[in-house]
Amino acid sequence: MEEVGFGVFIGGATHVGVIPDMVVAAERLGYDSFWVSDHLFLPSVFYEAVGMDPKKGECPVLEAWTTLSAAAAVTKKVMLGVGVTPLPLRDPAILAKQVATIDYISGGRVIFGAGAGWNRREFEAYGIRWDSHPVRIAKMLEGLEVIKRLWTQPLASFQGRYYKLREAPLWPKPIQKPHPPIWFGGASQSIMEATAQYGDGWVPYCPTAGEFKEKFSKLENMIEKAGRYVQEIVPACVLLAHMASDLNVARAAIESIIKLRGSRTLKSERWEEAEETIIYGGVDDCISKIEEYLKIGVRHILLEMIIPGEASNCIKLFGERVLPYFKQQRR
Repeated sequence: MEEVGFGVFIGGATHVGVIPDMVVAAERLGYDSFWVSDHLFLPSVFYEAVGMDPKKGECPVLEAWTTLSAAAAVTKKVMLGVGVTPLPLRDPAILAKQVATIDYISGGRVIFGAGAGWNRREFEAYGIRWDSHPVRIAKMLEGLEVIKRLWTQPLASFQGRYYKLREAPLWPKPIQKPHPPIWFGGASQSIMEATAQYGDGWVPYCPTAGEFKEKFSKLENMIEKAGRYVQEIVPACVLLAHMASDLNVARAAIESIIKLRGSRTLKSERWEEAEETIIYGGVDDCISKIEEYLKIGVRHILLEMIIPGEASNCIKLFGERVLPYFKQQRR
């Protein structure tokens, strides 16, 4: 069996106060990575799905890269990722400095998750221009060029349509060479093309197994056309997760979340499809669902514990009762 990685993914609507404890537990339990989402806030449906009321200010979201620096300070081995940073939402030069700093203080453990952004309200509420998808993709790619130059060149210069550098220094450089791995989030044609050209990993959010298989087949062709080897890119995905004593107990716990949250398109009428993207039930149920994704080529699964109040316990349950099964398969 090919080596498989498992990560914990902390979404935007999670109890934020326990993140330091979560990352320490994730490392101790043998998870390979720990991820946080990068949002200033999310649509109300995300909070309502987990019993919070945005109208009362119940929408806790920590800033992603600052949170990751705290995670770096209390861990030694686990890889640390942001899934994913919308590059048009941030100044790429400052972001390059932030990521390089965290890679440096963590001893080279950062995975740089990159995307183009999807939450229009998030941009506009903070006075940041919301562009068409092609322009956001262009900004993402140009911003990525800025970041890579700063990470790898002694003095970086760049003149683009959206960003510019003029003999800009960035020291210290990231520990990882030539730079931290870049994982693209999303499944649009443009994101997949960017992955084929520049990516070290691909991490779509909550695809069904069938969708992942279809998209990854297309991505493999793109990678080959780009003159690269498929093995250079880690095929990953984020999946919602909840473990309980048995399937029925778990299903009852997440039913309202499934219907409110819907699929990644936030359309509640697609709740049956959304359910397909959740790893839930007892131990055997969860193992079986994970194996379904491994059979179609996923090699790194990020588990987003779906119920905030039970996230810490589920991290423990998956770490103690599911991960050892797959680690045994690696031998």
